[in-house]
Amino acid sequence: MKVALLGPEGTYTHQAAEKYFEDLEPEFCSTIREVFESDTEAKLVPIENSLGGGVTDTIDLLREKDEKISGEVVLPIQHALISDEKSIEDIEKVKSHPQALAQCKQIIEQHGWSTEETNSTADAVTGLETGEAALASEIAAEINDKNILKRSVQDRDVNVTRFLVLNGEPEAREKSSLILEPGEDRPGLLHAMLSCFAGHEINLSHIQSRPTKEKLGEYYFYVEAEASGEKLQKAVTALETYGDVQNLGGYRKAERPE
Repeated sequence: MKVALLGPEGTYTHQAAEKYFEDLEPEFCSTIREVFESDTEAKLVPIENSLGGGVTDTIDLLREKDEKISGEVVLPIQHALISDEKSIEDIEKVKSHPQALAQCKQIIEQHGWSTEETNSTADAVTGLETGEAALASEIAAEINDKNILKRSVQDRDVNVTRFLVLNGEPEAREKSSLILEPGEDRPGLLHAMLSCFAGHEINLSHIQSRPTKEKLGEYYFYVEAEASGEKLQKAVTALETYGDVQNLGGYRKAERPE
C-alpha cells in the first residue's frame, strides 16, 4: 500500500508505518502538511508523544482537511545522539525535529548546546556539519553511516509516540476522534459539552484545546472518545446543541507498552 509519511528514510514515522502496514510503499514528505496534501491511498502522521504532548500541526490539519482516521499505532522512542564527530566534547549544536528537542532538554541544557529545528529527525542526520549532532533513531545513524555518541538520551526512559492512520480501512471501531467548536463564549459551556460524554458513559482518553486562529480567545477542542457507532452518535446529537462537531472517524485502539 502506498502511504504518505514524514521522511526521509529512517524517521520514527517510517518505523511506525513499517510496524502497521504489511505491504508498505512509503512516499516520503518533508512536512506534516505535505503528508496531508498527498494524494496517496493512505497517510500516517504523529498525534501525541508521552513527553512532548500533542502534535499541534497534526491537530490543526485534522480540522482543516477532510481526512478520516482509520487506525493508530504506538511506537516506543529511543533517541540517540548522532554525529560525524567522535566525541561529545566536540559538539556545539544539536539539530532535530522540535518534538525530539523537547524530549531531550536535560542533555542539551547540561552541555549548553545551541539547537536548530528540522522538518524531521532523519533530516537532521542528513544535514550535519562540523561540530553538530542530531537527535534521531539508531536506524537513521546506520542508514547514513554516522557515529552514535550516546544512546537513549531522552529525558525519561518511558518515551512513546502515537501515530494516526488516515484514509485506510478500519480494523474495528473502538474509539473515535472529534473536533468540537463551541458556538458561543459563556460560563460553563465547555462543562456542558463534556457532560454530553459523561451522560452517555463515554470516557475521553485525550482532549486538547487549540486556537481557531480567527480571533483572540477563540478555541476549538480535539477529543478522543472511547466509543463509536450509535452510542457516540447520541452524544454527538447532544453536543450539536452547543456548537459544531466534526467526526474524524472510528478506529481500533492500539496497545500501549507497559
